[in-house]
Amino acid sequence: MKTIICIFSFFFSIWCHAQKIEILILGTVHHFKDEYKFLQNFKKVQNDIASYNPDIICIEAIPINDTLSLKEIWPKNMLRADSLKKDLQNRNFDNIATEKQLQGAHLYSNYDFWNAYFLWDSLENSNSSPGPFSKYHRNLNNSEYGNIVFPAARKLGITKLQNIDYRYGENAFLENNNKVMKKLLFNLKLKLIRSYLKIQKKYKKANENGRLIEFVNEQEFQDSFSTLIDELPDKLPRSEEASSVKDSWHQRNRIMADRIYASAHSNNASRVLVTVGAAHVSHIKYYLEQLECRVTTYGELLHQQSNEH
Repeated sequence: MKTIICIFSFFFSIWCHAQKIEILILGTVHHFKDEYKFLQNFKKVQNDIASYNPDIICIEAIPINDTLSLKEIWPKNMLRADSLKKDLQNRNFDNIATEKQLQGAHLYSNYDFWNAYFLWDSLENSNSSPGPFSKYHRNLNNSEYGNIVFPAARKLGITKLQNIDYRYGENAFLENNNKVMKKLLFNLKLKLIRSYLKIQKKYKKANENGRLIEFVNEQEFQDSFSTLIDELPDKLPRSEEASSVKDSWHQRNRIMADRIYASAHSNNASRVLVTVGAAHVSHIKYYLEQLECRVTTYGELLHQQSNEH
Protein backbone atom coordinates (compact mmCIF):
# COMPACT_ATOMS: atom_id res chain seq x y z
CA MET A 1 0.00 0.00 0.00
CA LYS A 2 2.84 2.40 0.89
CA THR A 3 4.46 1.69 -2.46
CA ILE A 4 1.25 2.54 -4.33
CA ILE A 5 0.89 5.80 -2.36
CA CYS A 6 4.52 6.75 -3.08
CA ILE A 7 4.07 6.07 -6.80
CA PHE A 8 0.85 8.08 -6.87
CA SER A 9 2.51 10.99 -5.02
CA PHE A 10 5.44 10.93 -7.43
CA PHE A 11 3.28 11.13 -10.54
CA PHE A 12 0.96 13.67 -8.94
CA SER A 13 3.93 15.95 -8.19
CA ILE A 14 5.08 15.63 -11.83
CA TRP A 15 1.55 16.48 -13.03
CA CYS A 16 1.37 19.54 -10.77
CA HIS A 17 4.76 20.76 -11.97
CA ALA A 18 3.68 20.31 -15.59
CA GLN A 19 0.61 22.53 -15.11
CA LYS A 20 1.74 25.96 -16.20
CA ILE A 21 0.55 28.99 -14.30
CA GLU A 22 -1.98 30.92 -16.40
CA ILE A 23 -1.57 34.69 -16.31
CA LEU A 24 -3.67 37.49 -17.77
CA ILE A 25 -1.90 40.87 -17.97
CA LEU A 26 -4.13 43.94 -18.05
CA GLY A 27 -2.39 47.14 -19.12
CA THR A 28 -3.84 50.26 -17.51
CA VAL A 29 -3.25 53.97 -17.19
CA HIS A 30 -2.61 55.39 -13.74
CA HIS A 31 -4.84 58.44 -14.07
CA PHE A 32 -8.10 59.01 -15.92
CA LYS A 33 -9.01 62.60 -16.76
CA ASP A 34 -12.37 63.73 -15.46
CA GLU A 35 -13.60 64.88 -18.87
CA TYR A 36 -13.03 61.44 -20.45
CA LYS A 37 -13.32 59.04 -17.51
CA PHE A 38 -17.09 58.61 -17.74
CA LEU A 39 -16.71 57.53 -21.40
CA GLN A 40 -14.56 54.49 -20.63
CA ASN A 41 -16.19 51.05 -20.45
CA PHE A 42 -14.90 50.03 -17.03
CA LYS A 43 -17.80 47.63 -16.48
CA LYS A 44 -16.68 45.47 -19.40
CA VAL A 45 -13.12 45.31 -18.05
CA GLN A 46 -14.45 44.36 -14.61
CA ASN A 47 -16.67 41.68 -16.15
CA ASP A 48 -13.80 40.31 -18.24
CA ILE A 49 -11.69 40.03 -15.08
CA ALA A 50 -14.53 38.29 -13.25
CA SER A 51 -14.98 35.87 -16.17
CA TYR A 52 -11.28 35.08 -16.14
CA ASN A 53 -11.75 34.23 -12.43
CA PRO A 54 -8.17 34.61 -11.14
CA ASP A 55 -7.08 33.14 -7.82
CA ILE A 56 -5.03 36.25 -7.03
CA ILE A 57 -4.58 39.79 -8.37
CA CYS A 58 -1.07 41.24 -8.62
CA ILE A 59 -0.79 45.03 -8.69
CA GLU A 60 1.88 47.63 -9.43
CA ALA A 61 2.60 48.40 -5.80
CA ILE A 62 5.71 47.84 -3.68
CA PRO A 63 5.88 44.86 -1.28
CA ILE A 64 6.43 45.74 2.37
CA ASN A 65 9.79 43.92 2.44
CA ASP A 66 11.26 46.01 -0.41
CA THR A 67 12.42 48.83 1.86
CA LEU A 68 14.83 50.29 -0.71
CA SER A 69 11.98 50.96 -3.17
CA LEU A 70 9.67 52.17 -0.41
CA LYS A 71 12.23 54.66 0.91
CA GLU A 72 12.83 56.04 -2.57
CA ILE A 73 9.22 56.30 -3.72
CA TRP A 74 7.10 56.77 -0.58
CA PRO A 75 9.34 58.21 2.18
CA LYS A 76 6.59 60.54 3.47
CA ASN A 77 4.07 57.69 3.57
CA MET A 78 6.54 55.65 5.61
CA LEU A 79 6.89 58.45 8.17
CA ARG A 80 3.10 58.72 8.42
CA ALA A 81 2.89 54.94 8.79
CA ASP A 82 5.48 54.95 11.59
CA SER A 83 3.52 57.66 13.41
CA LEU A 84 0.28 55.69 13.00
CA LYS A 85 1.96 52.53 14.30
CA LYS A 86 2.90 54.33 17.55
CA ASP A 87 -0.68 55.54 17.95
CA LEU A 88 -1.98 52.00 17.40
CA GLN A 89 0.48 50.59 19.93
CA ASN A 90 -0.71 53.19 22.44
CA ARG A 91 -4.28 51.99 21.73
CA ASN A 92 -5.37 55.55 20.90
CA PHE A 93 -8.17 54.31 18.60
CA ASP A 94 -9.60 51.38 20.56
CA ASN A 95 -12.81 53.16 21.54
CA ILE A 96 -13.45 55.09 18.33
CA ALA A 97 -12.67 52.64 15.49
CA THR A 98 -14.34 49.46 14.26
CA GLU A 99 -12.45 46.24 13.70
CA LYS A 100 -12.38 46.74 9.91
CA GLN A 101 -11.18 50.32 10.25
CA LEU A 102 -8.39 49.12 12.52
CA GLN A 103 -7.45 46.35 10.07
CA GLY A 104 -6.84 48.99 7.41
CA ALA A 105 -4.81 51.05 9.87
CA HIS A 106 -2.59 48.09 10.74
CA LEU A 107 -2.00 47.42 7.03
CA TYR A 108 -1.05 51.06 6.49
CA SER A 109 1.22 51.14 9.54
CA ASN A 110 3.12 48.15 8.08
CA TYR A 111 3.62 49.92 4.72
CA ASP A 112 0.99 47.82 2.92
CA PHE A 113 -0.57 51.03 1.65
CA TRP A 114 -2.64 49.75 -1.28
CA ASN A 115 -4.27 46.96 0.70
CA ALA A 116 -5.15 49.53 3.35
CA TYR A 117 -6.70 51.72 0.66
CA PHE A 118 -8.54 48.67 -0.69
CA LEU A 119 -10.03 47.80 2.69
CA TRP A 120 -11.06 51.38 3.44
CA ASP A 121 -12.48 51.72 -0.09
CA SER A 122 -14.54 48.59 0.51
CA LEU A 123 -15.91 50.15 3.70
CA GLU A 124 -16.93 53.25 1.76
CA ASN A 125 -18.51 51.03 -0.89
CA SER A 126 -20.68 49.47 1.84
CA ASN A 127 -21.76 52.91 3.12
CA SER A 128 -19.26 52.95 5.97
CA SER A 129 -16.00 54.92 6.20
CA PRO A 130 -12.33 54.67 7.27
CA GLY A 131 -13.44 56.50 10.41
CA PRO A 132 -10.58 58.14 12.33
CA PHE A 133 -8.14 57.03 9.59
CA SER A 134 -9.73 59.08 6.81
CA LYS A 135 -6.67 61.35 6.67
CA TYR A 136 -4.54 58.35 5.66
CA HIS A 137 -6.94 57.16 2.96
CA ARG A 138 -6.42 58.19 -0.67
CA ASN A 139 -9.13 59.11 -3.15
CA LEU A 140 -8.46 56.70 -6.02
CA ASN A 141 -11.58 57.47 -8.04
CA ASN A 142 -9.51 58.63 -11.03
CA SER A 143 -7.08 55.71 -10.95
CA GLU A 144 -7.16 52.14 -12.24
CA TYR A 145 -7.70 51.00 -8.65
CA GLY A 146 -10.95 52.85 -8.04
CA ASN A 147 -12.34 52.15 -11.50
CA ILE A 148 -11.14 48.61 -12.22
CA VAL A 149 -9.06 46.75 -9.64
CA PHE A 150 -11.01 47.30 -6.41
CA PRO A 151 -14.50 46.70 -7.92
CA ALA A 152 -13.32 43.57 -9.77
CA ALA A 153 -11.60 42.17 -6.66
CA ARG A 154 -14.76 42.67 -4.60
CA LYS A 155 -16.83 40.96 -7.29
CA LEU A 156 -14.46 37.98 -7.11
CA GLY A 157 -14.39 37.90 -3.31
CA ILE A 158 -10.65 38.65 -3.26
CA THR A 159 -9.75 40.56 -0.11
CA LYS A 160 -5.97 40.91 -0.46
CA LEU A 161 -3.96 42.21 -3.42
CA GLN A 162 -0.41 41.04 -4.16
CA ASN A 163 2.20 43.82 -4.38
CA ILE A 164 4.84 43.06 -7.03
CA ASP A 165 6.45 46.35 -8.09
CA TYR A 166 10.15 47.26 -7.88
CA ARG A 167 11.17 50.93 -7.93
CA TYR A 168 14.69 51.21 -6.50
CA GLY A 169 16.75 53.52 -8.71
CA GLU A 170 13.63 55.28 -10.02
CA ASN A 171 15.05 58.79 -9.59
CA ALA A 172 18.18 57.95 -11.60
CA PHE A 173 16.01 56.24 -14.25
CA LEU A 174 13.81 59.32 -14.69
CA GLU A 175 16.83 61.64 -14.81
CA ASN A 176 18.52 59.51 -17.49
CA ASN A 177 15.25 59.19 -19.39
CA ASN A 178 14.91 62.98 -19.59
CA LYS A 179 18.49 63.26 -20.87
CA VAL A 180 17.83 60.63 -23.51
CA MET A 181 14.71 62.41 -24.78
CA LYS A 182 16.70 65.64 -25.14
CA LYS A 183 19.47 63.80 -26.99
CA LEU A 184 16.95 62.26 -29.38
CA LEU A 185 15.68 65.75 -30.23
CA PHE A 186 19.18 67.23 -30.45
CA ASN A 187 20.39 64.40 -32.72
CA LEU A 188 17.28 64.73 -34.90
CA LYS A 189 16.12 61.14 -34.53
CA LEU A 190 12.98 62.26 -36.30
CA LYS A 191 11.62 58.83 -37.24
CA LEU A 192 11.54 57.72 -33.61
CA ILE A 193 10.09 61.05 -32.49
CA ARG A 194 7.40 61.00 -35.18
CA SER A 195 6.45 57.45 -34.21
CA TYR A 196 6.10 58.50 -30.57
CA LEU A 197 3.99 61.58 -31.44
CA LYS A 198 1.77 59.44 -33.70
CA ILE A 199 1.03 57.07 -30.82
CA GLN A 200 0.30 60.00 -28.49
CA LYS A 201 -2.20 61.38 -31.01
CA LYS A 202 -3.96 58.00 -31.23
CA TYR A 203 -3.90 57.77 -27.43
CA LYS A 204 -5.75 61.09 -27.17
CA LYS A 205 -8.32 60.04 -29.77
CA ALA A 206 -8.94 56.72 -28.00
CA ASN A 207 -9.42 58.60 -24.73
CA GLU A 208 -11.99 60.91 -26.32
CA ASN A 209 -13.80 57.95 -27.90
CA GLY A 210 -14.00 55.95 -24.67
CA ARG A 211 -11.59 53.26 -25.88
CA LEU A 212 -8.53 54.10 -23.79
CA ILE A 213 -8.14 50.74 -22.02
CA GLU A 214 -8.69 48.91 -25.31
CA PHE A 215 -6.12 51.08 -27.10
CA VAL A 216 -3.28 50.80 -24.56
CA ASN A 217 -3.64 47.01 -24.68
CA GLU A 218 -3.47 46.83 -28.48
CA GLN A 219 -0.31 45.46 -30.10
CA GLU A 220 0.53 48.78 -31.79
CA PHE A 221 0.72 50.61 -28.47
CA GLN A 222 2.67 47.77 -26.85
CA ASP A 223 5.17 47.63 -29.70
CA SER A 224 5.69 51.40 -29.61
CA PHE A 225 6.95 51.30 -26.02
CA SER A 226 8.99 48.11 -26.20
CA THR A 227 10.65 49.27 -29.43
CA LEU A 228 11.39 52.72 -28.03
CA ILE A 229 13.12 51.29 -24.94
CA ASP A 230 14.97 48.45 -26.66
CA GLU A 231 16.30 50.53 -29.56
CA LEU A 232 17.60 53.46 -27.51
CA PRO A 233 21.22 52.22 -27.28
CA ASP A 234 21.22 51.65 -31.07
CA LYS A 235 19.84 55.10 -31.78
CA LEU A 236 22.32 56.72 -29.37
CA PRO A 237 25.26 54.26 -29.43
CA ARG A 238 27.64 56.37 -27.33
CA SER A 239 25.07 57.35 -24.72
CA GLU A 240 25.53 55.83 -21.27
CA GLU A 241 22.11 57.20 -20.33
CA ALA A 242 20.40 55.27 -23.15
CA SER A 243 21.95 51.97 -22.04
CA SER A 244 21.11 52.76 -18.43
CA VAL A 245 17.45 53.47 -19.27
CA LYS A 246 17.11 50.16 -21.12
CA ASP A 247 18.92 48.16 -18.41
CA SER A 248 16.93 49.76 -15.57
CA TRP A 249 13.62 49.18 -17.33
CA HIS A 250 14.40 45.55 -18.03
CA GLN A 251 15.62 45.01 -14.46
CA ARG A 252 12.40 46.42 -13.02
CA ASN A 253 10.20 44.30 -15.29
CA ARG A 254 12.25 41.15 -14.70
CA ILE A 255 11.95 41.56 -10.93
CA MET A 256 8.22 42.23 -11.25
CA ALA A 257 7.84 39.01 -13.26
CA ASP A 258 9.80 37.09 -10.61
CA ARG A 259 7.52 38.49 -7.90
CA ILE A 260 4.39 37.57 -9.84
CA TYR A 261 5.69 34.03 -10.21
CA ALA A 262 6.61 33.85 -6.51
CA SER A 263 3.18 35.21 -5.48
CA ALA A 264 1.45 32.57 -7.59
CA HIS A 265 3.42 29.78 -5.91
CA SER A 266 3.12 31.13 -2.37
CA ASN A 267 -0.67 31.39 -2.81
CA ASN A 268 -1.04 28.08 -4.70
CA ALA A 269 -2.59 30.07 -7.54
CA SER A 270 -3.03 28.55 -10.98
CA ARG A 271 -4.72 31.61 -12.53
CA VAL A 272 -3.33 35.09 -11.95
CA LEU A 273 -4.45 38.55 -13.00
CA VAL A 274 -1.71 41.17 -13.28
CA THR A 275 -2.63 44.86 -13.53
CA VAL A 276 0.24 47.19 -14.44
CA GLY A 277 0.82 50.37 -16.38
CA ALA A 278 0.40 49.54 -20.07
CA ALA A 279 4.06 50.27 -20.86
CA HIS A 280 5.09 47.25 -18.76
CA VAL A 281 2.97 44.62 -20.47
CA SER A 282 5.23 43.37 -23.28
CA HIS A 283 8.39 43.13 -21.18
CA ILE A 284 6.68 41.48 -18.20
CA LYS A 285 5.08 39.01 -20.61
CA TYR A 286 8.52 38.18 -22.03
CA TYR A 287 10.02 37.46 -18.62
CA LEU A 288 7.00 35.45 -17.43
CA GLU A 289 7.22 33.29 -20.53
CA GLN A 290 10.88 32.70 -19.70
CA LEU A 291 9.55 31.26 -16.42
CA GLU A 292 7.33 28.96 -18.51
CA CYS A 293 4.05 30.63 -17.56
CA ARG A 294 1.14 30.63 -20.00
CA VAL A 295 0.59 34.35 -20.57
CA THR A 296 -2.28 36.18 -22.27
CA THR A 297 -2.49 39.95 -22.57
CA TYR A 298 -5.80 41.77 -22.29
CA GLY A 299 -5.31 42.91 -25.89
CA GLU A 300 -5.08 39.28 -26.99
CA LEU A 301 -8.19 38.45 -24.95
CA LEU A 302 -10.12 41.24 -26.70
CA HIS A 303 -8.92 39.94 -30.07
CA GLN A 304 -10.16 36.44 -29.17
CA GLN A 305 -13.55 37.87 -28.17
CA SER A 306 -13.91 39.77 -31.46
CA ASN A 307 -13.14 36.60 -33.43
CA GLU A 308 -15.83 34.69 -31.53
CA HIS A 309 -18.56 37.15 -32.49
